[in-house]
Amino acid sequence: MAREPNTAVVLHTTNNTVLTLDLCLQLGGPGTPLWRKSMARDENEVATKTIERLQVLLAQTKEGKTNKRTSREELLKNAQPVKVLGEDAEGKLREEDEIEKGSLRGMQGRMAGALMELNALVPNKVFWKRARQIQIGSCTVTVKYNVPTITSVVPPSALYVGVPAVCGDVTVLFATETEVQYEWCLHVTTEEPVATGVNLRVLSRESVFTPLPEHRGQRLLLRLLPGKNSPLYTEVELPPVADTLPPMDRWKCTKTALEAPAFRVVTYNVLHDEFCSSGAAKRRIYPFATDDILSLKYRQTRIVQELLAYNADLICMQECGMKVYKQFFARILHHHGYVGCYTNKNGGVREGCACFWREDRFKLKEKHEFPLNWSTIESDHPELASAMNPYAELKDALEHVTSIGVVLLLTDERVNQELVVGNTHLFYHANACHIRLLQAFLLLHRLKSVAGPSSSVLLCGDFNMTHTTGGYRLVTNGRTESTHHSWKKGEIFYWGGDRMLGVDAVEDPTTSLVGEISLAPDTDGCATSCADKSDNDPAAGGEKRRPPFSAYSMDIDAPIKLCDAYGLTEPDMPWTNYAMTFREVIDYIFFSPERLSVIRTVPIPPESDVSENIALPNRQFPSDHLALIADLVYKLPS
Repeated sequence: MAREPNTAVVLHTTNNTVLTLDLCLQLGGPGTPLWRKSMARDENEVATKTIERLQVLLAQTKEGKTNKRTSREELLKNAQPVKVLGEDAEGKLREEDEIEKGSLRGMQGRMAGALMELNALVPNKVFWKRARQIQIGSCTVTVKYNVPTITSVVPPSALYVGVPAVCGDVTVLFATETEVQYEWCLHVTTEEPVATGVNLRVLSRESVFTPLPEHRGQRLLLRLLPGKNSPLYTEVELPPVADTLPPMDRWKCTKTALEAPAFRVVTYNVLHDEFCSSGAAKRRIYPFATDDILSLKYRQTRIVQELLAYNADLICMQECGMKVYKQFFARILHHHGYVGCYTNKNGGVREGCACFWREDRFKLKEKHEFPLNWSTIESDHPELASAMNPYAELKDALEHVTSIGVVLLLTDERVNQELVVGNTHLFYHANACHIRLLQAFLLLHRLKSVAGPSSSVLLCGDFNMTHTTGGYRLVTNGRTESTHHSWKKGEIFYWGGDRMLGVDAVEDPTTSLVGEISLAPDTDGCATSCADKSDNDPAAGGEKRRPPFSAYSMDIDAPIKLCDAYGLTEPDMPWTNYAMTFREVIDYIFFSPERLSVIRTVPIPPESDVSENIALPNRQFPSDHLALIADLVYKLPS
């Protein structure tokens, strides 16, 4: 939309055969209604036809009336004269414009002041590049060619008092998104224009806007400009501001931020949208939840409200969608003083781990991203890979898993301490305790390799492992014996088995073994599809194998040993994941006890809150996992 009346914006992007003209006309003079029209024309069409189409449209709407029975010829006969003025082509066009010399000569006409009337018998792609004015009768319309322009925007679908709102997926031509200017405006009842628009008052020019209590019930308008002092803008009407979303009781524990040397860390599996929005997921996993509860637009708003209420110094997220990270979480959290990074899982699913830290406290020194699969075992632990190589099912599974690890080396500038932060989401399958044990081994070794002799270490995430599993024992005890029952999973697990636990998989709870996690289905990219042409499929020409297989096992040692923060403060905590068929502790905040101490952890909500709608998510809790929050403190030398 043109910001000023009597403006025409012409856009013709590279490799696009369509040229668009967006017009904002006020032919009757100041105070008369604006006439807006967008025209899409072929780049090779003779410009005369485009001008004639404009004349027809103007004639049809003259005095606000349209008579479709009038022929095109009659409309053109009675239409206002339209001529287009432009720059002298001589010396203005270069060879790269790829326009024939004959066309250049054809554009030269009679002069009109500093400009000349252009010959319209040339293609649109040539003609409009030189156009500077359109004269419609006695009215002069300014032509702007390929100026910075906003072409699409996804506004916030709802506004709540006290909850930050942001515009997502802003698409800009001939500029960058960082150049976009925002004006959050309030409609006002006054006879005189105010601020920068008619009957509008600008409330904020920040990219993120938080409605105040006095805005409750008001309708706002969002205006976006593609650059500072741009003559163009796009306006979007926003829904009325609603009451604030109700607070959680646990927010009372985190009303104030911590002072150094203490810091607060949050880990949170936020439930990827694709895992709860499909028809199969709604039928099988979340039949108790309504569409509005499962809606990403609602859940992301509630999640960011929750994260900000924790006043955290460090945030680790799992199952964070790539798109929602870029368009929502990163924008709002950056506005509130955080810096972040995102690492996508391997495979086709666009979700992964996100990390945020307070910019005024931590500085990033190193970032390490690595797959928790066979390739990392081969590169980092070749002797282990050699020992495992004969175990075909184990190797095959490790070649397919999509899990990743992220390790950050941060400097806490408040206390001049190095902090190594790990974030992960381990493989989900119920019969894959041995896979998770090996993934934990890889993580601990990478943490050790990044940490210096005086570094503090944190490891957060959704580990998909309970306290009785070998993976948990390795992290907290530093060793898992070859006799541990988690290794026994290798006897029954193979990639593509009928218990891959995708959304459409069939669960048979009678196959559970000791120490197994009967996880709720949780699609993991290619988990169910990779079985189609495996060696276990006779149609693939491979030998059909059936459990039990030969299981790999060993006494496995970790280079570091960590403490479970909630294990110290709430050893009887019943669950962190509260799904319909599975409720267990599988999320953790681990820390190095030599360098850090836990001050406190924020208790999880009572079961009456999380079970009010059978399971999670519900209206209050936007994920099927609960956020864990721990206050830690450095053990500084005295």
